[in-house]
Order: sequence, then C-alpha cells, then structure tokens
Amino acid sequence: MKILHISKKYPDAIGGDAQVVRSLEIQQEKAGHEILILTANTRELRKKRNVRIFGIFDTAANLDRITPKRMLSLVCFLFASIRAIAAEKPDVIHTHSAELGFLVSFPASVLGIPVIQTCHGICFNDTGFSPLKRAVEAFLLKYGIFECITTVDGSSIPAFSRLDISHVKYVPNGVDSALFKVKRDAQARPLMQFLCVGRLEHQKGLDILIEAASVLRKATNDFCITIIGDGSLRDELARQISAGSLDVHVQLLGSVPRDELVRQYACSDAFVLPSRWEGMPLTLLEAWAAGLPVIVTDVGGITQICRDRENALVIQPGKPSQLCRAMRLLMDHPDLGKRLGSEGNHIARERYSWDRIVDTYHFLYREAIQHNSRRK
Repeated sequence: MKILHISKKYPDAIGGDAQVVRSLEIQQEKAGHEILILTANTRELRKKRNVRIFGIFDTAANLDRITPKRMLSLVCFLFASIRAIAAEKPDVIHTHSAELGFLVSFPASVLGIPVIQTCHGICFNDTGFSPLKRAVEAFLLKYGIFECITTVDGSSIPAFSRLDISHVKYVPNGVDSALFKVKRDAQARPLMQFLCVGRLEHQKGLDILIEAASVLRKATNDFCITIIGDGSLRDELARQISAGSLDVHVQLLGSVPRDELVRQYACSDAFVLPSRWEGMPLTLLEAWAAGLPVIVTDVGGITQICRDRENALVIQPGKPSQLCRAMRLLMDHPDLGKRLGSEGNHIARERYSWDRIVDTYHFLYREAIQHNSRRK
C-alpha cells in the first residue's frame, strides 16, 4: 500500500503531530508499505528522499499562526498536493491538519483517492479560543471530503456529533516503550529532577510551571526543573525565570536530538505537563514509557486516561499553587512516585504500543479504499 501523510510539521520540528507522523512512517515501512510525506518548508525540516515540501520557508512555530506568509503557503500547498497526488498516485492519503486535509480532500476526491483526517487536538468546542478560529475549524472538518476522521481525544467525539459529523473514530497516540525502557538509578539524588517537554507556547502553561517553582522554592531548594522545547515564548519565559531568581532551579534546554531526549527522561525523577489545553499529549506516553510519575492537568484527552493518585497526579490548569503542592507531594513521598510511575508504565506498554495503533489505522485505510472503490 502506498500511503501519503500530509502534515504541517515533520521532524526535527517540535510537536506531537510531527513525532506521530514519523512514528507511523517507521512502523508502516516495517510492515512493507511505501510511505511518502508532504510537509511545510521549515527551518527544522529533516530532508529525506521520501519527503516533499510545500510553501514559503518559515519556522515551525509560525505554522500555527494566521499570517500573510501562512495564507500564501496554503495556496502553494494546494498546487503541491495536486502535483504529489498525480505523480505518486497513493492508495490513501492520511492528513494531520484540518486546513491541509480540507484543501487536499477535493482534488483527492476527483482522482478517487480516500482521505483520512487525524485531529491531534480540536478547538471548535473550546470557548477559550476566538469564535472565528472555532468556526473556521468546524467548517473545515464538517465540509472536507473525508472517508473518516480520527481523533486522539476520545472525549471530543460528542463535540463532533453536535456538528453532525458522524464518521469519527477514536484512535489514540502510541509510544515505542522499548525506546524509553531504562534502568533507573535506585540511589536517592540530592535534588528532585522534574522534566517538562513541549513547545514554548501559551498552550503548554510553562509560565504556570515557573510560577509554581517560585512558590516551591519558598519551602525547599532541593529541586530542579528542565524544560525541553522551543517556541515563540522562549525569551519571555527566560525573563520570567531571571526575574524570579530561579536560574539555579529552572533550565530552558531548547530543542534536543531524540537520543538526548531519551537520556533526559532517564535522568529525571518526575514529569510535569501543565497544559492549558491538549489533545492526547505524546510526551505523557513517553514519560510513562520511561517509568516516570506524571503531574498533568485535567484537560482534553488526558482526562480519559489519567486518574488522580492511581496513575498520575491530576490538577486543574492555570493553578500554580496546585502544581506546587503536587510537586512537593512527589518530593516528600517517593513511594507514591514509584507506584504512579509503575502503573503508568504498565498502561503505556499494554494499551498504547505503536503496533496496536498502526493495526487500527491499517484497518481504516483498507476500509476507506474498499468503500471508495465501491463508489466508482
């Protein structure tokens, strides 16, 4: 089967969607499929033989903003996607962005190629976003010609139903547990090592994490926080750290190679994800695969899989005091952290292996191709 993945981002760009596309590519190639990638022309892009690019050269961080350059790139995408489809003749197209999926669905329909759209997070059901942004996303998803829409956030399916979109299925993200399987040092360390991985954007709530660190420092100095990722708020967050005299406790490490990221998980004692909103964060599964206890917010797909004090510590978003208490709880009760990390690791291995996720997508691909061929 020839599969064309279309995504705004692809490694080494930061983002769960980029890593998901790469993981699907790896697993699907192992299964003997031919994989093609069509993605935006970004500074971070890893050039490969099967990767096609579109649009004006930009940074990955700008791909989530509405700018004149971005709008022009979408026009370029439409022509690039038509060329790619005509030249490569894929059996199925798997899109990972509502706007890209909508645009490519029309020429794909004319050429008789089914499109499956994956939503890595939605905003049309969230009043925290502008009415215009919500309306545009709802329009794109409702009127795109998709054989199937998948969502990584099962709790969002009722929102799709309210839009009269019925062909929606829940397919979670996956994780390569073997990659993050590490032997942890049983000896106690002088400092509690917290890790946070994510784009340096408002969504991820890193300003809340830094506020929590400021509160926590009043009680203890025995901790440090490493933040991995890059984004438009890097300078602002650096100023917040400096203004709070937290340079000893909070480190902005920036983007790191995959092997270094795995090493950082192995060197950490706990994982923190203070997001204001999420779909189903891949970093949560990575932390579980590494055996780390996690502190997460009660948003999006996290709500479905995390249970407070059973497999995670779950707090409300935007609450630095709650986050501080959760961090202190793990510092004071290492046995709790060990139990939470063990339970999370079991869940990652049993429910979210990429083998299981890829099998689900292959079933959807075959179903879409068969349904499409019957209509010809």
